[in-house]
Amino acid sequence: MPAIARFRDIGQAYSGRTAFAAAGLLACLTIADAAEYGALAPFEGLPKDPVATRDLGGAPLSIAAEPGRVTLIHFFASWCEPCVTELPELSRFAHERRDRIRFIGVNVSEPALRARKFAARFDLPGPVALDEDKSVADAFRVRGLPATILIAPGGGGSLAAAGPLDWNSAETARALDGLARSNKKP
Repeated sequence: MPAIARFRDIGQAYSGRTAFAAAGLLACLTIADAAEYGALAPFEGLPKDPVATRDLGGAPLSIAAEPGRVTLIHFFASWCEPCVTELPELSRFAHERRDRIRFIGVNVSEPALRARKFAARFDLPGPVALDEDKSVADAFRVRGLPATILIAPGGGGSLAAAGPLDWNSAETARALDGLARSNKKP
């Protein structure tokens, strides 16, 4: 049985933080049907409507495509070692491209105080949503951490990755550039 199918089964057998912890400890984390761990692949699981949530300060935050810039949504938690390792590179990547990227972090299944302390360790280039109940992760069909979704300007297409990405790779930069040029409506 492929690893993706095994861990999809874990998500169905357990609920909430248990499923995230089991997947995190086993280091095979998926977004629905992402092709390869740690690689961007086409993603068809975007919610039809913007996802309303709150940031770490309690202010309203709407997660949806934005005209003119790629929306980068990154799901993470403090207990996730690959997340801790990946966030500095991701932050640098997004800061260098802030004219082309709208960054939204999503801290999954952690209390507000822990999420704020963790986010403060990194120079993240945008708001961080607090997703204590996993409703945002569920809306985007995230099944493990870290997970990244890139949405083309205006919502014309999307890519997703389960697991950490190499934010220094030419392949990741090309994927972002390709989405940035994509302004088609679905």
